[in-house]
Amino acid sequence: MKKMLLLLLFLTAFGLPVAIAQDFSFGLTLDGGFPQGNFKRNVESNGIGLEGMAAYSVKNSPLTVGLNLGFYNYGNQSRKEFFNPNIPEVRVGVRTTNNIFTGHFFTRLEAKERIVRPYVDALVGLNYLFTESKVEDDSDFDTIASTTNFDDTAFSYGLGGGLKFKVADSYDDLGQKLTWFIDLKARYLFGGEADYLKEGALRNNNGTLVYDTSRSSTDLFTVGLGFIVAF
Repeated sequence: MKKMLLLLLFLTAFGLPVAIAQDFSFGLTLDGGFPQGNFKRNVESNGIGLEGMAAYSVKNSPLTVGLNLGFYNYGNQSRKEFFNPNIPEVRVGVRTTNNIFTGHFFTRLEAKERIVRPYVDALVGLNYLFTESKVEDDSDFDTIASTTNFDDTAFSYGLGGGLKFKVADSYDDLGQKLTWFIDLKARYLFGGEADYLKEGALRNNNGTLVYDTSRSSTDLFTVGLGFIVAF
């Protein structure tokens, strides 16, 4: 398993240039993010988010390389405040969110030219953890002001796999063929240590913000369901 992981990570790091000018694909999935190990013990809640993918596939080869970008929210707090002490008639919402942004280059080995296409991935990248607060309009939730209260970044790598189910072919206005897939996948991402805030760890103490930070590895298990279009 370790030798396979090292080989796939090597292809991830050095395989991208050979795939340029080959088939392109784009995907979007709804993901669940499940903290693991010490990260799970500190956070005590799971995340939900979106992940986007762009990739190049080498023709006549099982090799695909690309980039994954994901966003997961694992904590929310909100309250109502007066917009101004001198204007008690107007209230605004204050919302604090705890989030993870993930960015990974990946190498994929895929059984192509099939209706059902299993694949395995090796990934290398980063986890960016940040807590953000926003002041929002009470009626339409437009953001009036926002700030990042706390953030940190950790190196991340992992393995994953999935199944692509071919569902349809179509053609764009230029006559180019588009192939559509349903994508079902799971990944385990080993994240390095980082400092972060969990839900409720940012407190207002008589006008002074108090940060109850946590520190641990940031391992994350993700599962996703979405679509891929190849052209």
